[in-house]
Amino acid sequence: GIEMRRFQIVTVCLVASLLASAKGILPCMVYRHGLTNEQIDGILARRPDAQLRITAQDWRGMQYQLHRFANMTNYVEMIGSTQDCARVLLDLHDAAEAWRTRHGAVSNLYARTERELERAAERAREYAGAYADATNRLAASVADYIGASNRAARAEARHNAVVSWAEGERDKALLPTTKALWQSFIDRLKKEDE
Repeated sequence: GIEMRRFQIVTVCLVASLLASAKGILPCMVYRHGLTNEQIDGILARRPDAQLRITAQDWRGMQYQLHRFANMTNYVEMIGSTQDCARVLLDLHDAAEAWRTRHGAVSNLYARTERELERAAERAREYAGAYADATNRLAASVADYIGASNRAARAEARHNAVVSWAEGERDKALLPTTKALWQSFIDRLKKEDE
């Protein structure tokens, strides 16, 4: 189980350490999973014909160190060529302050732009809400108008049906007095229609 697994890991590390030390690499170097510059120099001093294989990560680290070294030598050269360390440091300080000021201005501009964008987005949300509300009210008004128009059309149709019925009853009446009564009823209906 777990004890057997630990035994295997320890055995593998021990074998790797022994094999590594046989080639001039110490066990402490294997445990680090990488060599320092001094360790590499030591190996190459003992075995000048050795070949060095390097990982991408180690190469990036070496490039970083080389760039730092180049920057430092440029800085030292600049100070050494002018023989005026104080002036060089003041120039560098002024340059750093100028960059800090520019950075502050850009940061302020960015913050102001971000606030204005948020306000514009809020206004856009308000306009969208107002537009939706106006559209809903318009739709409700149109529906009310259509409903009223339909009710008026139905009322007019009912009125016309009653007038037609009354005219039919008047025409069927035999007595002139009954016809006169139906006619006055029809006249009254038509008068209300005007």
